[in-house]
Amino acid sequence: MKTTLRLIAILLLLAMTAAFGGGGPKQSPGSGGSLSAKDENGKKIVVVSMLFLEDVFKEAEKKFEEKHPDVDIRLKYVQTKDDWKEGDLEKFVKSANTDLLSGNGPDILVTDPLPIGKYVSGSALANLSGFMNQDPSFHKDLYFGNILDNLQINGALYGIPVRFMLETMVGDEEAVKKSGARIDDSTWTWHEFAGMARTLKKSGSPAAYTTSPQSLLTARVRADYSAFVDEPHRRANFADAAFIKLLNETKALFDGNFVTDKAGDASFKSTYIQDPEEFFSFPRAFYKQPRLYRIPLGVGQKPGGFFTAFQTLGMNEKSPVKKEAWEFIKFMLSEEMQDYKGLNGFPLNKAVYEKQLGQVLKFGQVTIEAGPDEGVSVDVKPADAEYQRRLISELSNPVPANNSVVGNMLLTETKAFFNGQKSAEETAGRIQSRINAYLNE
Repeated sequence: MKTTLRLIAILLLLAMTAAFGGGGPKQSPGSGGSLSAKDENGKKIVVVSMLFLEDVFKEAEKKFEEKHPDVDIRLKYVQTKDDWKEGDLEKFVKSANTDLLSGNGPDILVTDPLPIGKYVSGSALANLSGFMNQDPSFHKDLYFGNILDNLQINGALYGIPVRFMLETMVGDEEAVKKSGARIDDSTWTWHEFAGMARTLKKSGSPAAYTTSPQSLLTARVRADYSAFVDEPHRRANFADAAFIKLLNETKALFDGNFVTDKAGDASFKSTYIQDPEEFFSFPRAFYKQPRLYRIPLGVGQKPGGFFTAFQTLGMNEKSPVKKEAWEFIKFMLSEEMQDYKGLNGFPLNKAVYEKQLGQVLKFGQVTIEAGPDEGVSVDVKPADAEYQRRLISELSNPVPANNSVVGNMLLTETKAFFNGQKSAEETAGRIQSRINAYLNE
């Protein structure tokens, strides 16, 4: 299951391929939603649409209908991970945009690959903050409030994630100590990371980071997405001096061999951690003496770590069954569903998180699942668990899972710049034009 989740996350984050066109067990292929609010038996129909169907939704459908016999949950989804084709994700996004912005579409949708900001500006999504505040049975303190607060758009919440992942860097602590570099990852910036990379290089360590120039640039834009892409106002900011500076800074790192696109050892690697147990085991797949670091901050970003929300549930503003849709969203956040055995990722429900972390602590060890020490067990100490709790509680910068179309444009349009064929200004202008066109489709 972890392998499946990693594959799905890679598809969403890097947008290499995706699935499209299919139907759920009670939904005809290509249908955008329920034609009537009730089925032939008089039950209220709630259509839930998503890119990938995961088992947790099938389980939720079954259990919710048992608890609410007057509701018929219908799952609409694209084909499974085994049946994607290149380019289908963009087709799916365009289709969803057309349906939702024209007042059609499902009652609930998983917004992970979709431009949620565009839907907010088009008044297509319901304000879930209002539902939360007006429902006496909903207690926000049961969930990670920092995750919910930092997903707000214009002061309101339009999507609630079922789970989230910790975006992080794993560093080779031995190489860092050898170089004498001092790192305060609570506040460090990409500019400071570049300085640290130079320090590592001078000490004889390998390149600080291994990736392609286009991928590093895309990662930096993604980490500071709202500064470059204003989805609610459908405006791009790539022609500004800040992005041109970012292009030149990224190129300089590769020109100086502080960061390289050649396979080999590097002192830092980007990754994401998807559950409490993996927090302790996965870094050891990279280094003998690993340490987790927060991703460097972009200009003007507030301190705190980065996270990606997954299975974020939004509600159609035009839905005729909002009450039932809200009940289903709440059910997905319940301990019963958040502790579902096939649900990877950090749970939004704090009690379930503490239960999962407590199980790891009780066992006292985790097994390394990859790398040179694969199969080796390592101890988990209470201090390590406290460090994890602190990192999770301080997460403040969401990394959107819905910017894959923008990411593809960046990968395509910056190649000529990094090859020396176009200027930074020409490249920025081209990107500005393409992304503005996409935002205003």
